[in-house]
Amino acid sequence: MKTFIKEYALITLGSVILSLAISAFLLPSQIGIGGVTGIAMVINHVFGLKVGLLTIIMNVPLFLFGYKLVGSKFTIRSAFVVVLSSLLIDYFSAAFKFKPIEDLLLSAIFCGVLLGISVYLIFLSQASSGGLDILAKIINNKFKNLQLSNILLIQDFMVYALIAYVFGPRSVMYALIASFIRTKTLDAIQEGLASSRQCIIICEDSSEIISTINTKLVRGVTVLDAVGGYSNDKKKFIYVVIQRNQLTALKSIVKSIEPSAFIAVSPVNDILGNYKQSLTIQ
Repeated sequence: MKTFIKEYALITLGSVILSLAISAFLLPSQIGIGGVTGIAMVINHVFGLKVGLLTIIMNVPLFLFGYKLVGSKFTIRSAFVVVLSSLLIDYFSAAFKFKPIEDLLLSAIFCGVLLGISVYLIFLSQASSGGLDILAKIINNKFKNLQLSNILLIQDFMVYALIAYVFGPRSVMYALIASFIRTKTLDAIQEGLASSRQCIIICEDSSEIISTINTKLVRGVTVLDAVGGYSNDKKKFIYVVIQRNQLTALKSIVKSIEPSAFIAVSPVNDILGNYKQSLTIQ
């Protein structure tokens, strides 16, 4: 239940940030965006229908047809994101009546930053903002010879072409800037808060340290026998990979159990195997 609450708290926060980015920057400045939201912006501009309502309507068939492909848990959480963010987009737009910022480049940059933060929070909680990604998976499942990356590229091209026709080429240019900033923001967060560290702990009594790491940090460890090169004393060599945000907790654990233990920490560029990102921020 504790994990469930944390995950949905992150999903809610991500949905709020996503809604602010769209209602405060994208819609007033008419900066395009790919996916279902971009199509909703075009329909809103032509027929005056609400963007949030259109987003929900267009996502419904995608979730119904893609339910078996993405699984029930992912579908339910993604649907929660779509409904909440869509309702908030319409609410924020009506309640605050955001005016366009004169500097469109500034709008694109701030929009990209907020989108990157929101996407990270939503993805971290094993959800998505719905949209054409699900459609791409449905098409890929139906036509195995078509690569998923090519399907996504064609979809983005079609949406941006539609935006360019309705709003003009300049809207697409700023949309590409926002998309680039979003990607860089997402990378920066992953390389910062969620980046991993490999830690080597050399100690005399490893049993309590290992037990505490397993229970408090929920991380597996590898233990080897070692001998001190100067003292010739028998030691234990503990190897563990953690997230950067767990490093302070790890140091506290080792220091409280064996203050004289040696700890070496270094970054990890890539990890393959049974390793999951933790939602716990120490």
